[in-house]
Amino acid sequence: MTRVQISRSQLVIAMVWCILGTGIVTIPSAVAQFTVRDAWISTMLFVVGGGIVVAVTLLFSRMFPCRTLTSALLEACGPWIGRALGIWFLICLYITNCTVLREAEVFVGVTILPKTPEYVMGAFAMLAVAYAVYLGVEVVMRDAELITLLVMLIAPILFFLSMQHMDIHELRPVLVDGWGPVLRGGIVSDLDYALELMIALQFLMFLKNANTAARDVAVAAVVSTVALTLVTVLTIGVVGPSTHYLSYPVLEAVRNIRVGRFLERLDTLYVIAVVSTVFVKLAVFHYAWCSGLKDVFGLSSHRVTTLAGGLLVWTGATVLFRSAGDVQQFIAYTVPVYFVVTFVAIPLVAVIMMAVKSGLRRRNAVLMRRG
Repeated sequence: MTRVQISRSQLVIAMVWCILGTGIVTIPSAVAQFTVRDAWISTMLFVVGGGIVVAVTLLFSRMFPCRTLTSALLEACGPWIGRALGIWFLICLYITNCTVLREAEVFVGVTILPKTPEYVMGAFAMLAVAYAVYLGVEVVMRDAELITLLVMLIAPILFFLSMQHMDIHELRPVLVDGWGPVLRGGIVSDLDYALELMIALQFLMFLKNANTAARDVAVAAVVSTVALTLVTVLTIGVVGPSTHYLSYPVLEAVRNIRVGRFLERLDTLYVIAVVSTVFVKLAVFHYAWCSGLKDVFGLSSHRVTTLAGGLLVWTGATVLFRSAGDVQQFIAYTVPVYFVVTFVAIPLVAVIMMAVKSGLRRRNAVLMRRG
């Protein structure tokens, strides 16, 4: 049976939407809790977190060129320690997917379906995600490509129409409060969102040449940094200091668009774009989770857990996060350390353990030849 392959462009697109899917909704608001005028500088620091991911990906891909992170943990750390670290990683993926689904439920409920129960929207979303994941990684990646075409049509229209309401003076003076608030805001973009790019390690086995993965992640990090910076600049310029108090300041910036007397309420297009990209993020993380379950527990296929796993995510989204405030608290105060331990420390442990094993094997081989 031939191994399914994905292209480098598909990996880049999937990683970009893993960041921008929720990033364009929540990052401007999250960073504005620390600084408003200089929020765009904080989002530019996203590239720092992206650099960390690129470095770890480079080390990992050289040590495990055809392995997922979960299978590499078993190979490097053994069945007991490796499985324990794999379960930790899987729990993190599960909680991340629950967080993303809960954010999507709240966003859609606030914007277009206020009278629809949030759990109903979540159920339909996860059914669609589970079906796409069941069909395979190639379907998930092709969905990402198709949605990219949709967003490329919508985004420029909304961006340029919003610019007519932008006031550049809202971005001045620069660094009036120093670097402290900027760096604190940068932690949100660096550790909460940039480290999500590490999910690419679960897709290395599908690349024709895994040695290119670090470059692909770097491209995704740069594209995400530019997009987030532009969105933040536009949002601050249009909404101003109110960004600090709004849950969805980008949505408010889009709502200000008026063309003549009859063309307005283009925020519907924005909601369509957000929902589409969030679908891609949910599908990518859900596939990574299901494939990780297959590796850690020795299942026959990732398809075994797609539907049941989707139901677990749907349930966890409501049980773990009762309100939007719970999600915001979790993202602001728990996720940074949690992601550093899971997405940075665990892959490095696998790399170090495998390097030690390889060194011991070479040493034993030399001793045997000499003996």
